[in-house]
Amino acid sequence: MSDKTVLVTGCTSGIGLEVSRYLHEEGYGLLLVGRNEEKLKNVSEETGNMPYAVCDLEDDSQIGGIFDFCISKGIKLSGMVHCAGLGKDVPIRIIRENDMKRLMQVHYFAFLELCKIFYNRKISEDGASIVAISSISSVTKRKGSTLYSASKNALNTAVQVASKEFVKRMIRVNAILPAYVDTHFIDDIEDMMDINKVQPMGLIPTVAIAEIVEFLLSDKSKYITGALIPVTAGMEVN
Repeated sequence: MSDKTVLVTGCTSGIGLEVSRYLHEEGYGLLLVGRNEEKLKNVSEETGNMPYAVCDLEDDSQIGGIFDFCISKGIKLSGMVHCAGLGKDVPIRIIRENDMKRLMQVHYFAFLELCKIFYNRKISEDGASIVAISSISSVTKRKGSTLYSASKNALNTAVQVASKEFVKRMIRVNAILPAYVDTHFIDDIEDMMDINKVQPMGLIPTVAIAEIVEFLLSDKSKYITGALIPVTAGMEVN
């Protein structure tokens, strides 16, 4: 049983949903964050009626409200997991400005704003842990992934810089870089390729990522910070 309370963004689907379920099973307290209140209520009920805050991370002005809620409820955070993400492959020749803004906002700018406020001593405990879900695409940079890869690469940079700045409070900041995970994001990709040829170990189950998240939140990883942890399932990344 853990005495830690963790904020999870993007908790209503995919990796974020599995992370929320797994952390609940491991005894963590949660603050669930998403933009769809009905889905948030469902996840809250599934995880023992954990508190939730509605927030659209595409709008920076809403992010402060998450932490106002923490203060109003007397919640002090031991961790934060940024799972919110958008998946969109777009060839360079048809990139639209709105696509660029959306991916950079959710993956990078929102993460910076979350970290900036999380660092406040009223919000987080000394020795807290921040985990970002990045992507191996930030390394492989496959065709069609200019926007996705660039936004995740920016996220990686934010993680590594924050790890140096936040060490003053012993707050650790790390990222996980999964290859193809078994979520709805890979449905179109599966139609275009044989996943087992790309990933000899097959699709990565979401629980495998959740287990690594829990490790990075726990004291078992208390000397790890600034790490970009690849989870490749045998994918060649060079």
